[in-house]
Amino acid sequence: MSIEIHKNIESINKKKFEVRMRFLGSSPEDGVEKAVFIDGQKLDFNIDVLRFLEAKSKGDKFLIEEQKKIEINFVKCVSNFLGRKVKIEEIKKAILSGWI
Repeated sequence: MSIEIHKNIESINKKKFEVRMRFLGSSPEDGVEKAVFIDGQKLDFNIDVLRFLEAKSKGDKFLIEEQKKIEINFVKCVSNFLGRKVKIEEIKKAILSGWI
């Protein structure tokens, strides 16, 4: 019975998780970005594209290292937003299900 109650409490606390493309300005020519929204609020997270491209140009080892840093920072950002610790697996499930 306590497992059922725990699952019900978990589902009540779920927040809508969306990955959307959005315009950077009033015109499509201003560019677009991929952004994460949790319960309609944009997550304040950016990737340093120049740093990423530099790592990519140095080779696979550096690219993998940079991707890992991005993942760690993204998980921290989502955790801070939600006020609880999350793991990358939970975020991956949220991308598919739409809930975190």
